[in-house]
Amino acid sequence: MQQAVKFVLAFSCCFVASVSSWAASNDSDAIVVTATRTRLGPLTTLTPSILIDRTALEASQAADVADLLRFNAGLDMARNGGFGQPASLFIRGAESNHTLVLVDGVKINPATIGGAALQHLNPDIIDRIEVAKGPRSTLYGSEAIGGVVQIFTRRGVAGTDWSVTAGGGADQTREFSGAFHHAVARHRIGLNLSHLSSDGFPARVGGTEDSGHDNTSVSGYVGISAGATDVELSHWQSQGNTEYYGFSLEPLDQDFTNSVTALTLRRPLGAQGVSTVKLSNTRDEIEQNQNVDFAYTRRTVFDWQHDHAPHPNHLLTAGVLISRENAEAQSFGTGFDEDTDVNAVFLQDQYERAAHRLQGALRYLDHSSFGSRLTGDIAYGYRWSPRVLLTASANSGFRAPDATDRFGFGGNPDLNPEKSRHVELGLRFKPSAQTWVSVSAFETRLDDLINFADPDGFLGPVPGRNENIDEARVRGLELSGQLTRGPWNVRLDGIIQDPVNLATGAQLARRAKRSLSINASYAHPLMTLGINALASSERTDSDFSATVNPGYGVVNLYAERHMGANWALRGRLENAFDKDYTLADGFNTQDRALFVEIKYTPGKAVRG
Repeated sequence: MQQAVKFVLAFSCCFVASVSSWAASNDSDAIVVTATRTRLGPLTTLTPSILIDRTALEASQAADVADLLRFNAGLDMARNGGFGQPASLFIRGAESNHTLVLVDGVKINPATIGGAALQHLNPDIIDRIEVAKGPRSTLYGSEAIGGVVQIFTRRGVAGTDWSVTAGGGADQTREFSGAFHHAVARHRIGLNLSHLSSDGFPARVGGTEDSGHDNTSVSGYVGISAGATDVELSHWQSQGNTEYYGFSLEPLDQDFTNSVTALTLRRPLGAQGVSTVKLSNTRDEIEQNQNVDFAYTRRTVFDWQHDHAPHPNHLLTAGVLISRENAEAQSFGTGFDEDTDVNAVFLQDQYERAAHRLQGALRYLDHSSFGSRLTGDIAYGYRWSPRVLLTASANSGFRAPDATDRFGFGGNPDLNPEKSRHVELGLRFKPSAQTWVSVSAFETRLDDLINFADPDGFLGPVPGRNENIDEARVRGLELSGQLTRGPWNVRLDGIIQDPVNLATGAQLARRAKRSLSINASYAHPLMTLGINALASSERTDSDFSATVNPGYGVVNLYAERHMGANWALRGRLENAFDKDYTLADGFNTQDRALFVEIKYTPGKAVRG
């Protein structure tokens, strides 16, 4: 751990003294929409945000979104093995099921267990990823306590382009992807396809058989603009099989399907307004192949949003959401089949005058199991100078217990929603177009947290059940910065936080108190070289054991060689120093592994 930290610090000092594609993805001139559901630059929004664009996605060559996100401080990742194994994301010390995940604006968190399947999201079909940190329940509803991760699938631009990529590497891994996009006049159509197959490595410590994974992902869309009205039909789906180990190290496997189908209609209303209507259907399905266990989520949502700008510096946003959801599961001999109805309305007001920016929002939600809930956000920004922005915000959030919390193993139908209160102060400094620094100090209070209570000990002779017994507090200081000089680009993220369970005084499980990440690259017309490095402090493993996962450091390297206008040879070296480290007790992590791929993009320069 000490050697890894020294390497990361030495690397950062070297680059800063000399002043990635990754860092460029957080350019202040780029546009994000997740923080406010409206278009803003990431340094203009009052919500701390991360933007990872298509250039950064391709450069990193990450196998899935879980592997990509962990190289950002404040985003702790726990993982039960390699490709396809369950991955849990903890944003700024919140619980893993406090992260809301959207695909093209549609929620994909399952109704059965809360956390979205980040391990099934293949970057090959993704255009960009946005992360809004802190409670966003007022704009998005339940689960958005820690933050929101939104995945935008790939879209084309004017004309026609297509590409093919093939590769492979360690653990008998094979990868293939292809994309076709055509846009002309008022019509557009596109299809993205990717397939990953790997023998993997044993997911569990003590396992002797590899834990393989197969994932076929597809996204497509058809759109047409008729006058001022735009209509699009889109579909995303990830489907495959994952091998894993049971409690007694018996090899098992399961089939999975995740999908979103959406019809989106956008039309101006009057001279100052735009309305967007989205009808969507979401599926999340898991079927075990050695027993009768399964978990199904089916959700249909009507989502309407209207943006009205009475003045260039004033934007009002109103929305209505109607959700009808069914959760059905069988696990450990316990089953359920539950319907949940959610109706919600929200209103947001953004106003800017001279050096002042004010943002406020309210959401009223009616839940079929928990009645009505009201959440609110308020944020203020003061432009101290053209280069300095000061921010202050306060937010509330909540999470409705999922069906497994209430009716699964240890289920309790009398649970109350989990609640949060969040305050934050920030400073953003941009001395030049190529350099910026952001500092945030925050505190989040989490009440009525759900935990498994068993008076005779965990899995003791008297069955326990879930209870609202915990409360937690997370205080933290987060620092981000980007520096670009010629072909060099480097971004540093660091966080110091204290995620504590106030009921027990213990550190919250699988959340580090300190972490530092570096994402840097050197871009040459013929070649790109880059590094993703992360150093993290120790973490307790769970609320039911005294196991502490040691601090660790991991470094990934990547390179790309451009061969003519249309060919590129790429390679990535994961865990370059072959470090042993633990993300979840009892589960293995990737050894040093090399992956190579070649990409062909006819009719378009690879880096065009």
